[in-house]
Amino acid sequence: MKSTSPFYPQCLSSLKQSALFSGLDEDQLGNMLKGFRRQTWKKQTPIDVQTTSHFCVVTKGRVELVRTDYKTGRDLTVFLIGPGDAFDVITLLDSQAHDITPIALDQVDLLSIPISSVREWIQAHPAFNRNFLPYLGVQMRALEDLAADLALHDTVTRLGNLLTRHLSPQGPRRSGSRTDPVTLIHDLSHEELARMIGSVRVVVTRHIQQWKQEGLVSTRRKQLAIRDMNGILNHCQKISKP
Repeated sequence: MKSTSPFYPQCLSSLKQSALFSGLDEDQLGNMLKGFRRQTWKKQTPIDVQTTSHFCVVTKGRVELVRTDYKTGRDLTVFLIGPGDAFDVITLLDSQAHDITPIALDQVDLLSIPISSVREWIQAHPAFNRNFLPYLGVQMRALEDLAADLALHDTVTRLGNLLTRHLSPQGPRRSGSRTDPVTLIHDLSHEELARMIGSVRVVVTRHIQQWKQEGLVSTRRKQLAIRDMNGILNHCQKISKP
């Protein structure tokens, strides 16, 4: 991206606010930004980016990274990311194809750059490398939590865990970016929530309807709000006991 581009100031500001690039001086960020290409994707469309060769940073909107079993047609959301987050970190590390489909949940703006350039940054920019390792740790922990949920808990407990991680009014901001976690799932459909817990829409709808009847949650215009956090936690613990 050229410094004369009308989008340059906005993109530079987005990088400054990203956990991956925070702390780098403006000259470094400017040199990095020269290698990026800006792209825009419409809401609810697959993002056609060659993740085997390009690394992407989201500057606006949310991206769902989905793994699909083409034999069964089942989908699982591996990551849900927002402004300041990046993909594909796994291909960056091992140079292998990553079987995921990025989907724009909103209108999405992103910056893409050849993965080879990012590997050079890790070597050439200690500040970027210091940011990259904690960011990688956050993603690994998220995968660990997902694997534990899928292996150890039933669907109602997985849904409760998802809501409490993202909708707690006192919950911490995500370490991987500066996106408030509430904004990541606040208006997702039941089908999209189901993909995040490895289930199907009808099951999620049933659980949420039951919680509404019990006064644990409320919904309005696709907005899901927790009215009784302890009630959901207690409900999940009771259901998951043998």
